[in-house]
Amino acid sequence: MISLSELAVKIKGESKVALFCHVRPDGDTLGSALALANAIKTLGAQAVVVCDDPIPPRFLFLEDAKTVQNCVDVKEFSALMAIDCADVSRLGSYAEDFLRHKNTYNIDHHISNNHYAKINFVRDSASNCENILELIENIGVEVSADIANLLLMGMMTDTGNFRHKNVKAETLFSAGKMVQKGADINRIYFHMFSAQSKERVKLFAKTMSKIRYFHDGRLAIATVRKEDFEQTGAKKDETEGFIDFVMGIVGVEVGACVMETEKDKYKVSLRSKQANVNAVALSFGGGGHVLASGCQINGDYEDVIDKLSFAVSRELID
Repeated sequence: MISLSELAVKIKGESKVALFCHVRPDGDTLGSALALANAIKTLGAQAVVVCDDPIPPRFLFLEDAKTVQNCVDVKEFSALMAIDCADVSRLGSYAEDFLRHKNTYNIDHHISNNHYAKINFVRDSASNCENILELIENIGVEVSADIANLLLMGMMTDTGNFRHKNVKAETLFSAGKMVQKGADINRIYFHMFSAQSKERVKLFAKTMSKIRYFHDGRLAIATVRKEDFEQTGAKKDETEGFIDFVMGIVGVEVGACVMETEKDKYKVSLRSKQANVNAVALSFGGGGHVLASGCQINGDYEDVIDKLSFAVSRELID
């Protein structure tokens, strides 16, 4: 794997770059990609950020988020960069084009990353924005207030506002540097963790009222069905943060948020206090981190819950 300093040298030599966020974009993938694109443009090169899915409205308080494109011709770019994407499928419809391109980068922080690009930099950290910050510093670009806001947003969202067990002293040090550079931590907190629509409130209440418990309460599963979205008027991206509530329940060691995306298809977000949920996700073709992972499970709903419960039971620590 390439070193951070070597990666910086290569990026400085690129002329026209497309940086890809993962589908169902979160704060870390957006913050990472937009901040790096900003730095690349400072060098005088061209850079655009691309996402196969629409950007959730809650991120649009940052002007840079409004620049993300949905449709590009990858052949026009000298380099393609996958940012915060554990595997190539996270690029959505751009996955095959990415693999066919002659010059590709993979910059990520998930331990399950399978190094699918020509150039790979994968380093475990609480957020990918921490990797991007150090990369930008190695490139030699001054961190502006705009870049600082983007990076702090990613750090805050991927750590649950610095509450998760993946937070280290380095994480807080990096966040502090972003505040020094002009990041507005109060504004970011409001938009990421406080602001919510009336529709989301209805969906939250509906979802949490039917949490199911397994293995003597050590596993809690919150489920959002398609009809829940229809009945409340909430959008799929408004489930962000539901899993954090589940993990706050006393006695729960592993939390899961199961969202029905299509008939017999369920997106599963997993969090844990000590059990290896990356192993759980990997058993269903997903992945992520030891204490935070995700996957998709297909089948009848009750069968999905049974499979998930059994997989988690094998990782619970006595």
